[in-house]
This record gives sequence, structure tokens and C-alpha cells, in this order.
Amino acid sequence: MPELSTIYDYMRCHAALLGERILEEYPALHQFDDAVSPRIEGLLRTPFPAQTIAIMGVAKRWKKARTAMVVAECGTGKTLISLGAIHVHSGGNPFTALAMVPPHLVEKWAGSVADIARNTRVPDRRLAKRG
Repeated sequence: MPELSTIYDYMRCHAALLGERILEEYPALHQFDDAVSPRIEGLLRTPFPAQTIAIMGVAKRWKKARTAMVVAECGTGKTLISLGAIHVHSGGNPFTALAMVPPHLVEKWAGSVADIARNTRVPDRRLAKRG
């Protein structure tokens, strides 16, 4: 076995095993061939297929648990995934949602709400800037 002197070396050497363990511990809640909620079509922005799977996975998670997390690289559409999941999970019923967003993204995130889902509003954003 080669000398593993960096985390990069370790990850490269054990990538297959780590991938298998992740899939075993955290199985996908929604597959490519599973049915998609018709509410996806009601979004103002069309999610990419991988984002649709993530949206449906989060919505399915909320049927079993009270929380879900969307963790991904910058630019993958975490805001769209989060808002899309809320939209799907609501089933068309009125709802209130609380988003925990880093302070530097509050304005951007709040502005995205109207760009993604119809009939939404964001309360006074100044509340998020205290402290």
C-alpha cells in the first residue's frame, strides 16, 4: 500500500470504499425513475434533473423527520432545492417556513424566494441582521 501522507492521498486510495459506505449509511430517498411531484412544474425556475431528485428527497425526508439539510458545493442550487422542497412538501396549502441562512446571503436568499415560487413573501429582512 502506498504511503498516505495527505488527506488527498487517503481519499484517492480509499475512494471506492468511502463511496460504498456513504451509500450504505445514507441511501438515496428518491431515485431517477421514481415519480416526481407535479408541483415541481409550478416552480418559476425549472430545476435540473439532479436538483429535482434532491427536492424530492428532502420532501420525502420531511415525511419521516422534522428536519433535512441540503449540503452541496457553491453553485449547485441549494436555494432552489430548499425552496422547491418546501413548495412540494406544502402540497399547495398555505405554510410558514423558517430558513437558516448565513448573514451575508440573507438578501440574496430572500430575493430568490420570489424568483422561484409563486405567491410567496418574505417578512422584514432587517430582523436577520441584528446581533
